[in-house]
Amino acid sequence: MKKTRRKVLLGMSILLVLFLAGAYSFEIYMDHRVPVAYTERILGIPVVEDLSCLNGKEKRAATEQPGVLFGQAQVPCTADGTLYLAQDQTSDTWVGELTTDSRDTYLCMLPDTAWDDKKASVRDNHVFRLYLVGSDYYYPLRLVICGMPVMTLHTDRVEEQDLGVYEDDPDHFYYDPDKIFFGTMQLFDPAADAAHYQILETGARFYIRGASSAHFDKKSYALGLLDAKGAKLDQSLLGMRSDNSWKLKAMVQDGPRVREKSAYQIWEQFADTNTEVNEAGPRMEYLELIIDGDYVGLYGLLEPVDAKKLALDKNDALYKVTGWMEPEDEDIQYAVDHRWRIMSLVRVRYPDVIADYEKAWYPMRDYLNTFYHGGGDERPAEQKVYISNAVDMLLFNMAVSGSDNFYKNIYFAADVDTSGSYVMRQIPWDLDMTFGQHAIDGFLDDETLVYEEEAVPYLMEKDPTLVQPYLRTRWSQVRGSFLDAEQMLQILYDNQEYLLQAGVEQRENARWPKYPMTTDLTQVTDLLYRRIDWLDAYFAAY
Repeated sequence: MKKTRRKVLLGMSILLVLFLAGAYSFEIYMDHRVPVAYTERILGIPVVEDLSCLNGKEKRAATEQPGVLFGQAQVPCTADGTLYLAQDQTSDTWVGELTTDSRDTYLCMLPDTAWDDKKASVRDNHVFRLYLVGSDYYYPLRLVICGMPVMTLHTDRVEEQDLGVYEDDPDHFYYDPDKIFFGTMQLFDPAADAAHYQILETGARFYIRGASSAHFDKKSYALGLLDAKGAKLDQSLLGMRSDNSWKLKAMVQDGPRVREKSAYQIWEQFADTNTEVNEAGPRMEYLELIIDGDYVGLYGLLEPVDAKKLALDKNDALYKVTGWMEPEDEDIQYAVDHRWRIMSLVRVRYPDVIADYEKAWYPMRDYLNTFYHGGGDERPAEQKVYISNAVDMLLFNMAVSGSDNFYKNIYFAADVDTSGSYVMRQIPWDLDMTFGQHAIDGFLDDETLVYEEEAVPYLMEKDPTLVQPYLRTRWSQVRGSFLDAEQMLQILYDNQEYLLQAGVEQRENARWPKYPMTTDLTQVTDLLYRRIDWLDAYFAAY
């Protein structure tokens, strides 16, 4: 027993010696890379008393990433020599180390009291000055600490697409990009602690998306992740689902930059409490984006709405409505005859490959005929929708004042059985025109505006007993929990506080003065209190 104990102690002693020797060797190695005296290291950067180490060296401008690493990955850098490092805004501790990619260079910086208060330096967008020093040259660099994830997209090549002519394929002609950029994606996600800091590097394809993007200098993008062979690569980003397809929303029409994310969070609560229907909608997380050395500001990274999210099978169909015009029956027949995926801005998004256009268009065609044009097949209208979902969509959209979401900007998912009969559900999309915002008229300070998709009003007019009991029960349920004005406002203010503590406001406004990020939610607050009170009376009399 004593021999065993002595062996254990001896082994532990040897391990301790090896550890200390390794630490000492690493310190010597690091000091070899820094041939000047320094007082301390912060984020691995030596702090020097003066810059005499630069004397006699050539000053160079860092027009591209000069070789600064964080966790073996190049730190996001813009063409003016500014490094953007993601750090957790809630922590007082600096995480990780900045190093160089060569033993012949090192980093150093002068003392800066801003290092003593991490949260304040992040919130105030403090710019740290550091230097990458070589044998006979040096680069002066700026270091900005971002209190949220940072993504970079780098272009290696551009592929131009022939969009053809409208008559051949209007969906391809209208919605596919004329240019696709291929390259790499980096994502620096500080998460909540050092153990979970994620640095992800993948191949990427991306392009400008959204009809509105053409009108704004700050563009939105579609992003696809690729592996080393160029195949689609599923990855979880920022705690969201694992997928290869993502959207990057510019949010330029939303001054506070909180409407869309907050509205999605509220819809998620509807979905979580509806046990009858899968109402899974997209989730959004914030990040800062750099494209080819250009800081392009604050973006919302968004999951797509697709067959996977909605658990669609081979018989089902998914439609996206991107305009206000409802196609007539003969319009859809024209699309069927010409094998088109789009008609009057209703798009067939699933199935991906259409073998039978009559079958693919049938659910949406009959839905529009039933609820919009006074026709439809012989099945009762109430069997063509999930009433609980239609009610949820109505209550949600009225609560968030979705001025652009009561037909347009809705995904219609048709669950189709083997006989061809369908049941339709709705999922909201593109929720920046909410909480009083309107695309044309700016802020609408009227709590009595009605935003209703046609299914529920149609069923109410046909027979109030089909909808009324469920609607009043559901309104009472959600009003007693998450659809309280103060709780909704708390979501908005929590998202705003996150952005302010991340220090992104100054960076966003410096980059995009035409689309300023604002911090005043007074109008939104006042409208929402009045809106919820008015809705209580509105739905009580529904």
